[in-house]
Amino acid sequence: MSARVTLERRRLRSVRATLALSRWLLYALALSGIAVSVRDLLRPQPPRVPVSAPAPTGDLEAQWLALRFARAYLTFTADPAVRERSLAPFIAAGGDPDAGATSAAAERVAWAQIAAERDLGAERDYTVAVSTGTGAPRYLVVALAPAPGGGETLAHYPALVAAPAPIPAGALDGAGLPSLAGGALATVVERALRNYLAGSTENLAADLATGAVIAPAEPGLQIQAVQRLALQPTGRVLATVLVSDRAGDRLTLGYRVGARLDGGRWVVTSIEP
Repeated sequence: MSARVTLERRRLRSVRATLALSRWLLYALALSGIAVSVRDLLRPQPPRVPVSAPAPTGDLEAQWLALRFARAYLTFTADPAVRERSLAPFIAAGGDPDAGATSAAAERVAWAQIAAERDLGAERDYTVAVSTGTGAPRYLVVALAPAPGGGETLAHYPALVAAPAPIPAGALDGAGLPSLAGGALATVVERALRNYLAGSTENLAADLATGAVIAPAEPGLQIQAVQRLALQPTGRVLATVLVSDRAGDRLTLGYRVGARLDGGRWVVTSIEP
């Protein structure tokens, strides 16, 4: 007996309906995904205030070399050989193993810090403040010169000097610079500074140019008064402001604000110390 195959119209229509329904469900899901993507694109994004990274300063490797030498040079122990071993990395074989310094008393370095740096072309001087815990810090000038194989080496014996003397400043609010009083630029600078120091990112963003560079500010500062706005030769505005911090202290601070005209309105391009 041969097998009989019976086709049922009702089941075929059911399959077709199921396939059609599945196809429309896929269309609906795809359209839903597109709608969500469009919504996310059109939704206003929270403003982002760019933060500038701190720029590297000086030659850190050379500074570290000067600090290490100063520590070894001003450390004395009962056994001179201990000191000579700490100085050995800085002095070539056959050189002066104790760097020309001896002491009858033991002395240890509590801390050392770069106090000044001077570029003399062929060599660079680093003034290192060194405390041995026995009195006022001592100031040792360590001179470094380029080494033949790369890097830097001691240029000559160090020198003990007095503390670097500060040069007294005149007025700190840019009194010798042209004053910026009133006008649209002054208004934008003052508003941006208030929002910047108050941490009001949204309001600050309204005055920022695209790609503005903004240095991080200490949280919790509030401007009490803008004391002076002065135009620097670079075109930036030196803003002297009186602020209060979270502890209630009042401080006079200076910030440099860059700005430019964009479509007829002033926008801030940078806020930095």
